[in-house]
Amino acid sequence: MMGCTGLSTALYHPYGFQPNHLIKNLIQSGAGYEEIPLNLMPAYAGDRIFLLFSDNLESRLATEALINSSLWKSLPAVKKGNFYLVDARKWNYSDAYTREKLLGALPRLIGY
Repeated sequence: MMGCTGLSTALYHPYGFQPNHLIKNLIQSGAGYEEIPLNLMPAYAGDRIFLLFSDNLESRLATEALINSSLWKSLPAVKKGNFYLVDARKWNYSDAYTREKLLGALPRLIGY
């Protein structure tokens, strides 16, 4: 789960997406991210899920296994189609240039 680094720094904002209490605690702790067991994913998942993927083979295989799992398919956001696969190489940064690009790309990504 992403905390106060990368893509999440652009998503969570008083006028944007709001993290649930577990993610909020992670952000407030100053942690960049936290690896959690899969069985805790439902507690962390919000009403929209942004799943980062990379070109690393091991990571891609893990991502494929996750999105094909019954746990993933049971998440309310997934059932509603509110999940987005996001290229980490392109969007998992918190610099001003990436944020500016994200302002235009995010509405298209989520279908607005």
